[in-house]
Parts: sequence; C-alpha cells; structure tokens
Amino acid sequence: MHGGGALPIPALAVLVGAGLVIAATRVAARQIGERIGQDYARQIRTALFESAARMPARAVSQRRNGYMSLRFVGDMTAFRNWLGLGLPTLVAAFVSVPAMLAVLWLLDPVFALAVLPVLVPTLALIAWGGVRLVPLQTRLRTRRARIAAEMAERMPMAPYLDRLGRRGKELGLLEKRTDSMITAALQLRFGVESLKALSDLAAGIAAALVILVGYRSGLGTGSIAAALAVVGLLLSPLRDLGAVWNYRAAFCAAAIKAEAALSRAHRDLYRKGKSLPKGAVEVVFDDVALPSGARLMLNVAPGADTDLVLTEHDAGAVVHMLLGLDAPSTGAIRLSGIDLRDLSRGTLRRNVQRVGTKPEILQGSLRRVLMMGCDDRLDDAALEPLAREAGLGPLLDRIGGLDGKVLEGGKNLTHVEKLAISLVRVGLSRPKLILIDLDFDARLLQSTPDDMLKFRQTVIRLKAREFGAQSAA
Repeated sequence: MHGGGALPIPALAVLVGAGLVIAATRVAARQIGERIGQDYARQIRTALFESAARMPARAVSQRRNGYMSLRFVGDMTAFRNWLGLGLPTLVAAFVSVPAMLAVLWLLDPVFALAVLPVLVPTLALIAWGGVRLVPLQTRLRTRRARIAAEMAERMPMAPYLDRLGRRGKELGLLEKRTDSMITAALQLRFGVESLKALSDLAAGIAAALVILVGYRSGLGTGSIAAALAVVGLLLSPLRDLGAVWNYRAAFCAAAIKAEAALSRAHRDLYRKGKSLPKGAVEVVFDDVALPSGARLMLNVAPGADTDLVLTEHDAGAVVHMLLGLDAPSTGAIRLSGIDLRDLSRGTLRRNVQRVGTKPEILQGSLRRVLMMGCDDRLDDAALEPLAREAGLGPLLDRIGGLDGKVLEGGKNLTHVEKLAISLVRVGLSRPKLILIDLDFDARLLQSTPDDMLKFRQTVIRLKAREFGAQSAA
C-alpha cells in the first residue's frame, strides 16, 4: 500500500480464511473441552457414589449433608472447568505465544530479542503466583462448604429455630460465616486479577521496547506497527493464563477432597459371594461388639421368633450389621453357618429384610417406592390390592393411586403408612430373616393383617430396653 502497488488478493483471501479457521477452531475447542470436562466429572461423580455405597452406613451418616452435596456439585464444577476450560486455554497459549515470537522474528530479529526478556519473567511470575492460588482456593471452598452444611441443616428447621428465639443468633452466625467467606473470595480474586494484570504490565513494557529498538535500528514505521500488533496479540493468551491457574487451583483443592473421600475404608462384606442354603435360616452372634461396649452372644434357631432387648443405639447397630450396611468390628455373625461377610450382595438383599417406620424412600411414585429392592415386578392389578391389604388404602386415595407422588424421605407419609410400605416390600421379597424394628408403638404392627408375614422363616424383634434395665445380651 505504501509503494502504491496493487493489493495482493490471494493474501487477503488467506487472511479471511485464517479468520474462518480460527473461529471454527475456537468453537470446536470449547465443544471438545466441554465434552472432556463433563465426561471427567461424570467419572469422578460415579467413583464418589460407588465409594460412598461401599462405606459403612454409620460413616456416611456422620457426614454433613451440605458437605456431601458440595462434593457432587461444587467440586464437579471445578473438575469440569479445569478440563473443559483450563486445559484448552493452556494448549492455546503453548501454541500462540511461540507463534507470536516467531512472527516477531520474521519481522525482524531485534523485535523478538527485545520482547523475550520481558515475556520469560512474566510467564515465570504467572506460574509462581498460580501455585500460590491453591491455598486461597482451599480456604474459600472450606468456608463455602461450612456455610452450605450449616444452611442445609438449619433451613428445614428455620420456623422451629425462630420459635426457640434463635433467629437473631443464627442470622448473626450466618453473617459471620459469610463475611469470612467474602474475605477469602476477595483474597482469591485479588490473586487472580494480579496475575492477569502482569500481562498488561508486560505488554506495556514490550511495546515501549519494540518502538525503541525499531527506532534505533532504523526500521520503518510499518515494521514497528506490525510488531506492536503482534505484541497486542500476545496480551490475550497471557491474560488467559491467569484464569487457567485459577481453574487449576480449584481443581487441586477439589482433588484433595475427592482423594480423601475415595480413600475411606469400605465395608468388609461380599467377600466370597456365597448363597444361603434352602430352608429356614439360623442366626448366630459370636462375640459381636456393640457400640455400648457390650458383647452379643446369641443363637436364634431356624424358624424362631425371638425378642432381642437392647439399647436403641445397639439395636440400630445390630440391624445395620444384619442388613449388610456395617460389618462387625469384632466377632462374627453367621447365617446358617456362613459368615455374613462371605454372602453375596444379592443374597443379603433378598433374604434379610427389615420391618419398621424408616424404610428407604426416594421421591417418586408410590409404585416405585413399593417396588424398591424387589426383584419381582408386579403389575398394578396385583400391586394395588397388596398395598390396600397392608393398610395403604387411604394413602392411595389421598395421592391418586400408584402414580401418586411420595415426597423425599416420605415427608407426606405417616408412621403407619411407612410401616405398611416396609410390610409390602417384605411381602414381595419373601425373605428368610425378618427384622422387626420396634422403634414405634407395637400396636401399629398389630393393626396390620398378620398374613402379610405368614411366610416368615426366622424373625428377630428388636426392642429398646427401658432406662436402667439390663441388656438381654
């Protein structure tokens, strides 16, 4: 243009084509990165759930709901962002920064030699500062998790806390926690923006050096302008590196928590995958340690109906051990001469069932709730009469039949209805060992038709002993 010659049409076409390629590559990179990030988060989520499913029920119950939900939401975002946004941006920087230096060298080697002493320290400072973001991310995530856990605990109790005169105290505590979290968030934000600001500082210094060396070398204004344009292109990937290190710090903080969760001990169960023999099951407790410190020595004959009087805590532990939710810390439980830890998962599920007012309930249709854990799938024509026989007729009428919605944890069910649901499940599964958890008024069980349990083989009724009484163990 300066010489008055014709514009090179092929070069202009290449320029337009380069823009199209860059645009398409950017979209494809984000798309592929998002897919990789989502797949990785799915694998982590699956691994965490499988690990929690293998943990003792007692250990899982001791974890706060807020912390557990944050592992499946907040941490998954950190994993996804690092693979979906951080790594693609890092790859782009590894390509574009050397490419820009090569362009500067092609324009004139003095430009590259002038920019390189500024670029290398800047990249080193960004990397050094990025490492220091990890403890800042960890502190922020810890304080955010504390708020999530406390709010998950307090929100369902908010009206009751207000009645107890604790609204002001709880709001004050929330304000204190929030201020602490905001402080951590501001510290992290200052660190991230400082890393991004390094790129602006480096670009200003590099631009001044380009003009200076270009002027002293007698290069034309066109070459100097081209070199300044390249320096401007360098600014974008350098800024992106600040965000990349933030993604990396969040990933490292989440990985620490995930590794801790995955390293927790699993239940010592399902070791040999054995099955129970046919017929009634014999239950033997051989010096089994209970939470109270007592030792349980008991032999329940096949087909017997036995009352086991324990403290409420010990009774819950016995139920968990027989259901395969926890393994005995010492001693052994044998079913028909087989160590319970050697039975297969399916054998325990089908042959040991609990009757009580705390059945496992997920939100969904009543049909789904009744059939949870049952191998045989009944059609509605057979399932509804069974439910009504167990005493669920009023519930069916109230919520609109088997398609009616049961809320999370059975919040819209009475104790009697929850008991009836557990009875229906027992009736469908026909287990060899039935645990009747008498944490409710015994009259509730007497009000249900006895033929729901007429097939039973061996029954253990767990009763909470009165205060000051001696344990049957």
